[in-house]
Amino acid sequence: MPFIHFKTETFEQAQMLEQLLNNINFVHDVEVNKFELDDFTISKLEESAALYKKNPNSFKNWDDAKKNILDKI
Repeated sequence: MPFIHFKTETFEQAQMLEQLLNNINFVHDVEVNKFELDDFTISKLEESAALYKKNPNSFKNWDDAKKNILDKI
C-alpha cells in the first residue's frame, strides 16, 4: 500500500490535517505521531555540541565507532 509522510510545524497542525484526511473517502488510514525532543534531550544535545566545539579531537568518528560496535557483535 502506498503512503505519504507529512511533517508539520506543530502538533495541532498535524491533528487538523488528520481530521481533513479522515473526511476524504479515498484515504485508508491516518496516523498522527508526535516526535518532539524533550527539554532533557535538547539540553544533552546542546551540551554535547559545546563539548565538541571545545575539543573536536576528543570525539570519535561515527563510522569508526559503528565499526567497533559491529565487530563486537
